[in-house]
Amino acid sequence: MHDGDGPKPITCSLLWGARRTREGMPVRPGETYFVRITGLTPEVEEALDLALLHNPPKTWELDRHTFRVVRTTDTPEEDPTGWAGRQSYAEMVQTYLQGRSALRKRITLEFASPTAFRSQEKQITLPLPGLVFGSLVERWNAFAPIALSADMRRFAEECIAVSRYRLQSRPVDQKNKALRIGAIGEATYIALRYDVYWVSVFNLLADFARFGGVGVQTTTGMGQVRTR
Repeated sequence: MHDGDGPKPITCSLLWGARRTREGMPVRPGETYFVRITGLTPEVEEALDLALLHNPPKTWELDRHTFRVVRTTDTPEEDPTGWAGRQSYAEMVQTYLQGRSALRKRITLEFASPTAFRSQEKQITLPLPGLVFGSLVERWNAFAPIALSADMRRFAEECIAVSRYRLQSRPVDQKNKALRIGAIGEATYIALRYDVYWVSVFNLLADFARFGGVGVQTTTGMGQVRTR
């Protein structure tokens, strides 16, 4: 699953519920923590179902800590974080590309974990429209059975603007003891040009962010994003 370059068919959150300190992210006995995993292909989805939903482990070791597994779920009503859920690619296409939902010209995204991008060999921590929606359309086209126009990146660069934002930088520990910086918070994006196809894709990809992740290192906790 991790072989090769490009987007990976899985995302994994950081350990939610643990607060980062100068010494890292300490965990304490008796506290409750959450981990969120998404599968972006039928094969990965099936593997996650078998390993976590249908036959969940009693304990799970993460970073040399053993956790007792209290519950696994894919149902929003059973998830205190509100992130659980399922949605197929076909359902998202029907909702936005086949006229099943009203389209929004203005969309707010919550960057719940540090989000960053690689562009021209540089790391960029600001979630600019072209980077956000370029990342999402690349991820969608890598795994969805119905392709979207790759020119969405260009449309986002030229015709989507940030109307307001509330962002902060946050470090994320890497395996080599280095730190990667990303942005957390909220940003509101507005389509400056109303074209039905492009605004439909704008809406679709914004909702897809909840499952696909945004930017780099989405398999190790970064880029957890959803609409507000």
